[in-house]
Amino acid sequence: MNKATIHLILLLTLSIAAFGQKFGYINSEYILSQFEEFREAQSKLEVEGRKLEKQYYDMAASLDSLQQDYERQKFLMTESNRGAKENEMRRLAEEIQQFQVQKLGPQGEFYQKQQALADPVLQKINTAIKKVGEDGGYDFIFDTVAGNILYAQDKFDLTEKVLKELHK
Repeated sequence: MNKATIHLILLLTLSIAAFGQKFGYINSEYILSQFEEFREAQSKLEVEGRKLEKQYYDMAASLDSLQQDYERQKFLMTESNRGAKENEMRRLAEEIQQFQVQKLGPQGEFYQKQQALADPVLQKINTAIKKVGEDGGYDFIFDTVAGNILYAQDKFDLTEKVLKELHK
C-alpha cells in the first residue's frame, strides 16, 4: 500500500467519523465583554492593580530621592552618616524587591486575587457552555478566539445562547 492510499483511507475514516457530529462555536471575548460579573471582576482587579502600582512607584521614588540626596551630600557627610544613608538605601531597595515578589510576583497577592475573582466567573461561563452544548446535542463547541475557525456559518454561532444561559 502506498502513502496516497493510506492517506485516502485515513481521510475517509475521519470523514465517516465526523459524519453525524454536531459542531458549534462561540466567541469567548464577546461573552466576557458582555458578562457583567466578569466586567466587575476586571474592574476590581484594575483598582487593585493601580493601588499596587502606586505603592511600587512611591517606594521607587523614595529610593531615587534618597540616592540623589546621597550623591549630592556624600562628600559633606561624616563616615557614620554616609554609612547610615547607605544602609537606609539598601534596606529600601530590599523592601522594593520583597514588595515585587510578595505583591506582583507569579505567586503574589495580585495573582492570587486575580484567580479568586476570575475563577468563579470562568467556571460559570464554562458551565453555561456545557449546558448549551448538552441541551443542543452538540459534540464539539469551538472558540473563535483561539483562531482555529477560519470560517463558519452564523447558524453555528452559540455565543448568544451561552450569554442567555449566563443571564438566567
